[in-house]
Amino acid sequence: METVTIPWAMWYTPDRFDLTFPDSWEITVAAMKGGPDIGDAGIRRALAEPIGAPPLREMARGRRDAVILVDDISRPTPASRLLPYILEELAAGGIAEEKVVVIAATGTHRPFGRQEWVKKIGLELTERLDIRSHNPTENLDYLGLSSLRIPVWVNRDFVRAELKIGLGIIMPRGRSYGGGSKIVLPGVCGRTTISANHNFCPSARFVDHTQEVGRMAGLDFIVNPLLNPDLGVMALVAGEPIQAFERGCALGGDLYGTVVPEGMDIAVCNAWPKDNDAHQISLARVPLFGTRKQALKPGGTVVTVSASPEGAGYHLVMGPGTFFRSRTGRQVGAALTGGAVKEVQARNILFCPGVNAAEVRLLYGDQYLFCKTWPQVLAALQERYGASARVVVFPYGALQNAAE
Repeated sequence: METVTIPWAMWYTPDRFDLTFPDSWEITVAAMKGGPDIGDAGIRRALAEPIGAPPLREMARGRRDAVILVDDISRPTPASRLLPYILEELAAGGIAEEKVVVIAATGTHRPFGRQEWVKKIGLELTERLDIRSHNPTENLDYLGLSSLRIPVWVNRDFVRAELKIGLGIIMPRGRSYGGGSKIVLPGVCGRTTISANHNFCPSARFVDHTQEVGRMAGLDFIVNPLLNPDLGVMALVAGEPIQAFERGCALGGDLYGTVVPEGMDIAVCNAWPKDNDAHQISLARVPLFGTRKQALKPGGTVVTVSASPEGAGYHLVMGPGTFFRSRTGRQVGAALTGGAVKEVQARNILFCPGVNAAEVRLLYGDQYLFCKTWPQVLAALQERYGASARVVVFPYGALQNAAE
């Protein structure tokens, strides 16, 4: 058997997982372009020469306090590595650590407990800092209506701080990128705002609407890394939220770029590093949604892989029984990637050992042939393709963007 080793269970284990295939099959591993870690010097340079804004230490001067938003563990952002640099900049500008609040921008995901804080920012900072988890139903200020007539409710602690910073990540989502002002919407908005945005914001307005809400809330500065397959910081954008985000997207188009082969029988897409739970499995297929190429032959098979150590996961707005689920139905997987509502025209197999069949049906109906083990997946594939198949593996699909 031929073996392809993939990363596995972000935040939960350093172990990797072996995918095995018959020796007679043709296997292609599609890797991103990537880049080396920029190191301490690169991080300091990005903060010293921000995009469209003064350095943080200058922005901090004369301000009473600061709030730093960090995204939750559904993102692989290395906050434990980057947060000390931000704190150093604030201290140089006169805002002591005692005047800094760090908020987990969880949106309508589950709140942070101690375990999540330690994973995200490390034990030392967890013990040292004023840390708070966002509550999407309470402790909110109303800021008015957006241009889409969506009521904007935002975390009160964030709104009332004098300097507002977002520590997120630039990640591909098919035809767009995450990061930037998304740390505010949905990160620290109220449930009403998040639900209205997810359900009624046209896809063509999604990015600019999050930026509009970010401006309404007063987001001053972002720090967003781009990560290589080893989770090293291969680039870092910092500065004015919209301009820095645009620069990050341009870098992402190059560094996350993955050459997608054509005419394959099978595409295996790993959701790592967004493989915590089954809510996010569609992001494994971002390279397929973002390409103009015909990656699969007609009738080809997509195998979506997610460790899902947290099981089915929790989402207050997108979970089972919500309006979002009833509206999108089985097409929710495509909707989450920002792609066309119609799924890729291929057979769908889901390999997700962290959930059971009932949970998959609850989330996705009969969209997938669910397999609990890799031997089950392999048996289904061999039954269909026999001794000959062309396979492409995207080993970290949620970090990969189609090069064309």
